[in-house]
Amino acid sequence: MSNTVLIVEDESIVAQDLQLILEDLGYNVPAIADSGELAIEKAAEIQPNLILMDIRLIGEMDGIAAAQIISEQFDIPVVYMTAHSDEATLARAKLTVPFGYVIKPFEEREIRTTIEIALYKHEMEKKLKENAHWLATILKSIGDGVIATDRMGRITFLNPVAEMLTGWSFDEAVGKDSTKIFKIIHEISRQTVNNPIMEVLKTNKIATLPEQTLLVAKDGREIPIEDSVAPITHHKGTALLKDNKGNIAGTVLVFRDVTQQRLAAKKLYRQAFYDILTNLPNRAWFKERLTDAVERVKRNPDYLFAVMFLDLDRFKIINDSMGHSAGDRLLVEVASRLSQSVRSIDTVTRMGGDEFAILLENLQNPGEAYKIARRIQQQLSEPIAIDEQEVFTNASIGIVLSSMGSERVEELIRDADIAMYRAKAKGKGRYEVFDLAMREQVVAASLLENDLRRAIDRNELSVYYQPIVCLASQKTLGFEALIRWHHPQQGFIPPDNFIPIAEETGLIIAIDEWVLQNACHQLMAWQKQHPNLLPLTVSVNLSSKQFAQPNIVEKIERVLIETDLDAQSLILEITESALIENPQSAAETLAQLKALGVGLSLDDFGTGYSSLSYLHRFPVNTIKIDRSFINRIDTEQDGLEIVRTIVMLGKTLEMNVVAEGLETTEQLALLQQLQCRCGQGYFFSKPLPASQIVVR
Repeated sequence: MSNTVLIVEDESIVAQDLQLILEDLGYNVPAIADSGELAIEKAAEIQPNLILMDIRLIGEMDGIAAAQIISEQFDIPVVYMTAHSDEATLARAKLTVPFGYVIKPFEEREIRTTIEIALYKHEMEKKLKENAHWLATILKSIGDGVIATDRMGRITFLNPVAEMLTGWSFDEAVGKDSTKIFKIIHEISRQTVNNPIMEVLKTNKIATLPEQTLLVAKDGREIPIEDSVAPITHHKGTALLKDNKGNIAGTVLVFRDVTQQRLAAKKLYRQAFYDILTNLPNRAWFKERLTDAVERVKRNPDYLFAVMFLDLDRFKIINDSMGHSAGDRLLVEVASRLSQSVRSIDTVTRMGGDEFAILLENLQNPGEAYKIARRIQQQLSEPIAIDEQEVFTNASIGIVLSSMGSERVEELIRDADIAMYRAKAKGKGRYEVFDLAMREQVVAASLLENDLRRAIDRNELSVYYQPIVCLASQKTLGFEALIRWHHPQQGFIPPDNFIPIAEETGLIIAIDEWVLQNACHQLMAWQKQHPNLLPLTVSVNLSSKQFAQPNIVEKIERVLIETDLDAQSLILEITESALIENPQSAAETLAQLKALGVGLSLDDFGTGYSSLSYLHRFPVNTIKIDRSFINRIDTEQDGLEIVRTIVMLGKTLEMNVVAEGLETTEQLALLQQLQCRCGQGYFFSKPLPASQIVVR
């Protein structure tokens, strides 16, 4: 017959989840109570074998008060459920002599183990109460250590738990002085604690140990314990058992390992320190451990630790394309692989989202941290099976060493984060070690961001134009509009310096719209000035953030109407990374733009993840060969072959091909031989303001 369990929990969702868990484990759960008053009523009604009692309940009576009444009236074992409690509450709970604690959030194995132990312990206590009092004293708890002595303090008995905790076997210990077998010290002072056995033999009274007592085992292990020592009495417990000279016959020492209770107490204080999804510690707990590590360095300057900050590469793509459930399973698997990649003394933490942090402690040298980083990247590079599909990810890792001298937790986390972003900027799937130059660059970038915000308002930005030329006739077919920034103090700032900041902060959306508006106005002016020339086009770059705007098609249509520019004169340049972040949505947006009549160009072709596999899905008119390939066509055979392949691909798909970064006569000749239709670069003209452009 299954045991009956009464659940007392005022959060209905938690209670129902717990009921399902218990029923799956084979327990009978006939009722759920949400208040102390109802718990007492249900306890009297159904007489359960055990009660799972939440400490904090609705109503005037909390779980501790209800447990006290139930314990007195019905002798039903109570196991407390809690997520957090202060010291005063824990002290009250302890007075009710609970049969265990279950810490929220629940783990099935922990619940089952706690309940089984509680039921077994309660049953044993019931049987022990039926026996003689002296036997109940010796075997009070199956999980406690028991040592008995004679009147001289010599060992006469050890139970198996006492053997395990002290490290002494029964045969080794019998007849030896108890002070040799039961060595105890104070955890803080490290001073020897007076042996309670000898105290009882002198006073004939029960004795207890002070808090923070450590048992020093035979092998040197230190185990936190609680205990009591009593004189051995008659079996009815009415008189002391004395020899024929009137002396007490001996003592019985009952003690228990409270390591788990201490851990449970820490969980009560740190109930908010664990990530529910991955079961890893979270940011708050990581900061606790990091604070401890910093303090160790203060005591020992030679102590070396490292902080790693990790961000998963391509997680958003996987999460968006396969769903959040798949993304969650990916995070759980990543957490597992990270834990397997580090040492037992290290701490792996989920900081939030797809970001993780690791504290590497007691390093012999910095190379240990780098070795672990490489091991992590090797582990994460292996495919992960989700929904019968193999997905691939890796991590960009930033590392900061304690030898950098920072003593503030937030600074260490920030510096590791800075190094991680540097790793991501250098190509992802790599690690970077923080140095002071990185911090200076971040400060400079922050100042540049502030200036960039003001630059938009102060009209410091301008649009430059670079011709796109027919390579056969060398006639200008159109222009690419390029943003330029003239800083009042620093002069011209390269786009590579401020565009990433604009993208990261979202300023790029306003910049893109401003460039689009100005470029369309300027092209319309040129067309009016030169009506007899071939129809000119203007190419405008759209950032991934701008392209992802839900109203992007309406924005572009509005600009075309305002400038009276023919849609066919506008070409929108979109990077491959912007398309593959959400391929389905991107394909729909491109279809709408094509229906509007604008041209579509795939920028930096060949540098993305899956150019060929994605190209056929998007209705683009033009592909632009990245300058990194053009720079090599006259010096490296593989560079020439890559360009040849892209040109042939463009012809096969009936797309226009534009070579970017054309700078030399040799490059021009090779591109002409390959029959590449268009090109742009310094060979024809550097980007110029509209006032310096000669349209011909």
